[in-house]
Amino acid sequence: MPTKMGRPKSDHPKATQIGVRLDADTLKKLDENAEHFHETRVASLRRGIELVNQAIKKK
Repeated sequence: MPTKMGRPKSDHPKATQIGVRLDADTLKKLDENAEHFHETRVASLRRGIELVNQAIKKK
């Protein structure tokens, strides 16, 4: 029996999808952040969520 082909399974699959509505100014800021850090919009959002979560835990 041949070994399975394809992409390996992720340790942390991203199965949940959400939709977000942003105004033009917020979208511009998101794009500036993503460009500055050479990452995608989604990566910037994830990083922002992580930073806010860390700030909450410091209190």
